[in-house]
Amino acid sequence: MFRKSILCLLFVYCVNAGFAQEDPLVKKWSYNTAFLVPAGKWESGIFQSFRYGINDKMEAYTNVLMLPLVPGAGLKISYGKKNNYFIASEHSLSVPTPFLNIMSLKGTGGIISPEYDFSFILSVNNALVVSRKITPLMLATAKLGFVFALRGGKPDPQATIDLPLFYPRMAHYYEGTSIRPGLSVKGSVFRKWFYEEGVQAFLISRPDNNFFFENSGTLMWAVGKKLCIRSGYALCYGQYPYETPKWQIWPTLDLVFGNR
Repeated sequence: MFRKSILCLLFVYCVNAGFAQEDPLVKKWSYNTAFLVPAGKWESGIFQSFRYGINDKMEAYTNVLMLPLVPGAGLKISYGKKNNYFIASEHSLSVPTPFLNIMSLKGTGGIISPEYDFSFILSVNNALVVSRKITPLMLATAKLGFVFALRGGKPDPQATIDLPLFYPRMAHYYEGTSIRPGLSVKGSVFRKWFYEEGVQAFLISRPDNNFFFENSGTLMWAVGKKLCIRSGYALCYGQYPYETPKWQIWPTLDLVFGNR
């Protein structure tokens, strides 16, 4: 009887400890999930978007680092919990024209040939995001995005940046619509250590160079209440217009800070 009592107490303790750590996972790393930054709080990274909680149902986001070159912003809207699924949608607009024209300058910094010039491009991004808690320490998220562009003039198909991470996200500037299904799993290892593993595809509605795939893995360390360090990899596959390997792996690193 005594042993059974001890085992029951240990079981209850473990369950309670697990649920006690449920909030830190969402509070520390709600990025790329259906959860929002709390109202009145903000967070930003060097590469991760700046996010601000407007209220319990809406957050605003933009990329501060790229804002002068790619003006744009977006909203994430939460629809709450339905049958253990947390549902949200993302909607954003951006204008990549200044960035593309700067990249086509002569000399240092020029990635695109200077013979090309870009007219006005408006990129429209809409996505549905669904998250579910698999365990108190693990969260799965599915995302389906639809991205298209309104163009003042069709860019020359040779004026592209043929690099993984860049090319798939810019393909719709030139032709077609980008459909982006993805799946990721987040979890906590220890109190201040978190991980994320995910896959994403880019399907472009055009006859050539129309499929890209990424597998990413990230480990995050919550150094303190206001700073997190994220590091990992991105394994990329794609058929690019010019001679580049179809498979490439890139390291990733970011510093995330805020008042949440």
